[in-house]
Amino acid sequence: MMLLLVCFVFSSVSFYDPVFMKDYSADFMKIRRDNILYNADSYIWFSEVPVTDVPTLSFTPSLKTIFNVSSGNTYINTYLDLEFDAGVKIDNFALAATLDFFNFNEPLKIPYYAPLADNQYFMYSFDEQPIIGGASILDINVRNAYIKYTSGSFDLTVGRSDVKIGEGMLFSGISYPLDHIYRINFKFQNFHVTSAFAATPDTFLSKTIAYQALEWKPFSSLTLTLYEAVSHSEEDYFKYFNPLTLYYERQRRGKSNSDNLIGGASVKWNFGGKYSIFCDFLNDDVVIFQGNTSKYGVLAGFESIVTPNSILRFHAVAIPRFTYTHVSDTNAWHLMGVPLGYPRGNDLLDFYLSYILFFNDKSSLTLRAAQLNKGEGSLVEHWEGSGFPRNMPYPTGDVCRELFLMVGFQKGCFYGGAFGDLEYNSKNHRYGLFLNIQSRVLSLKF
Repeated sequence: MMLLLVCFVFSSVSFYDPVFMKDYSADFMKIRRDNILYNADSYIWFSEVPVTDVPTLSFTPSLKTIFNVSSGNTYINTYLDLEFDAGVKIDNFALAATLDFFNFNEPLKIPYYAPLADNQYFMYSFDEQPIIGGASILDINVRNAYIKYTSGSFDLTVGRSDVKIGEGMLFSGISYPLDHIYRINFKFQNFHVTSAFAATPDTFLSKTIAYQALEWKPFSSLTLTLYEAVSHSEEDYFKYFNPLTLYYERQRRGKSNSDNLIGGASVKWNFGGKYSIFCDFLNDDVVIFQGNTSKYGVLAGFESIVTPNSILRFHAVAIPRFTYTHVSDTNAWHLMGVPLGYPRGNDLLDFYLSYILFFNDKSSLTLRAAQLNKGEGSLVEHWEGSGFPRNMPYPTGDVCRELFLMVGFQKGCFYGGAFGDLEYNSKNHRYGLFLNIQSRVLSLKF
């Protein structure tokens, strides 16, 4: 093989906000803007590495710094991230992998639901022994590692990748990736069907997650999606292996009813060439006429292309206590403590507003505000026997209310800004600065 070296600096930059949910980065919002303009929406999304017929290896280093002041204490977290993307396409097959080496070994000690959390490196490991040297100089994170077969409108994927369905109430796309034993996608006419069975890198043995979704676009501007998923950890490992079955039927017919079954629906409508409204309803064992509190979650909002070079997004989220939880911690809707669904968990009311102005492909201004009302509920508490009445208020208990404000500016490979995280009726305020320097500096083609 002939080795061709192509080196390009300060290009192919892809940032996510180090102090907020990476779903709503400038790159993501640019896609949302284009979806409104061209009616290209899809509520079934998987992370993929671009591949060609020539084997490629790309190197994207980044330096990330967060300067944080909280209750008079100063905290500076600086870490290096070395990302390697590799892939090749051979006939109908694509092989791809994404590896991160990083030295993020002392994360800011805040709950996962706080705006300052960096979910990408909020990881748990039984083995504290470093992989390089006598100290934690570098650790490793494998974000993508899969083989994909494509034939026309059909594709089959085996391996690891992130998942996002709907507006993120079922899978947010920023939790841990899933190790798919299979993931089937099929598109025909205005329909998109996916069905998957995956193992999880969890602390519990034999935990599997199966999910499937049906998307229909009756009109180019209207997207309707139905989905269901189940977390399962019984001895019958392959209980939900069949890609054509209904999980609800499998759960009810089995001897054990301890599986955590979740379903829901998403809808998005673009209109006027620059407006969009959307709603995502999560159904977690809803009880209508009797029993205790219904378990559900609702995310609704709108987006508007204020000018051709900007987009405004607002959404509100309501999730009662015990949504995502189960009688056993093993089947609660999280992986190693990080939510699979909405990144801030349950027992909350969340309001979010973001405005992004694009100067060009590599420069943008971000203004962001979020109001979080978070109760005492967690994803690991048991649902059965909770003792709460059906009409309990939420958030429950000692409610934490905080206002998050952020301004960010991106120019080329630099992305920085300032933030404030203000807690109501408390002096525990956080504020500070952040800086990202990230660029794909090297690409090898073999």
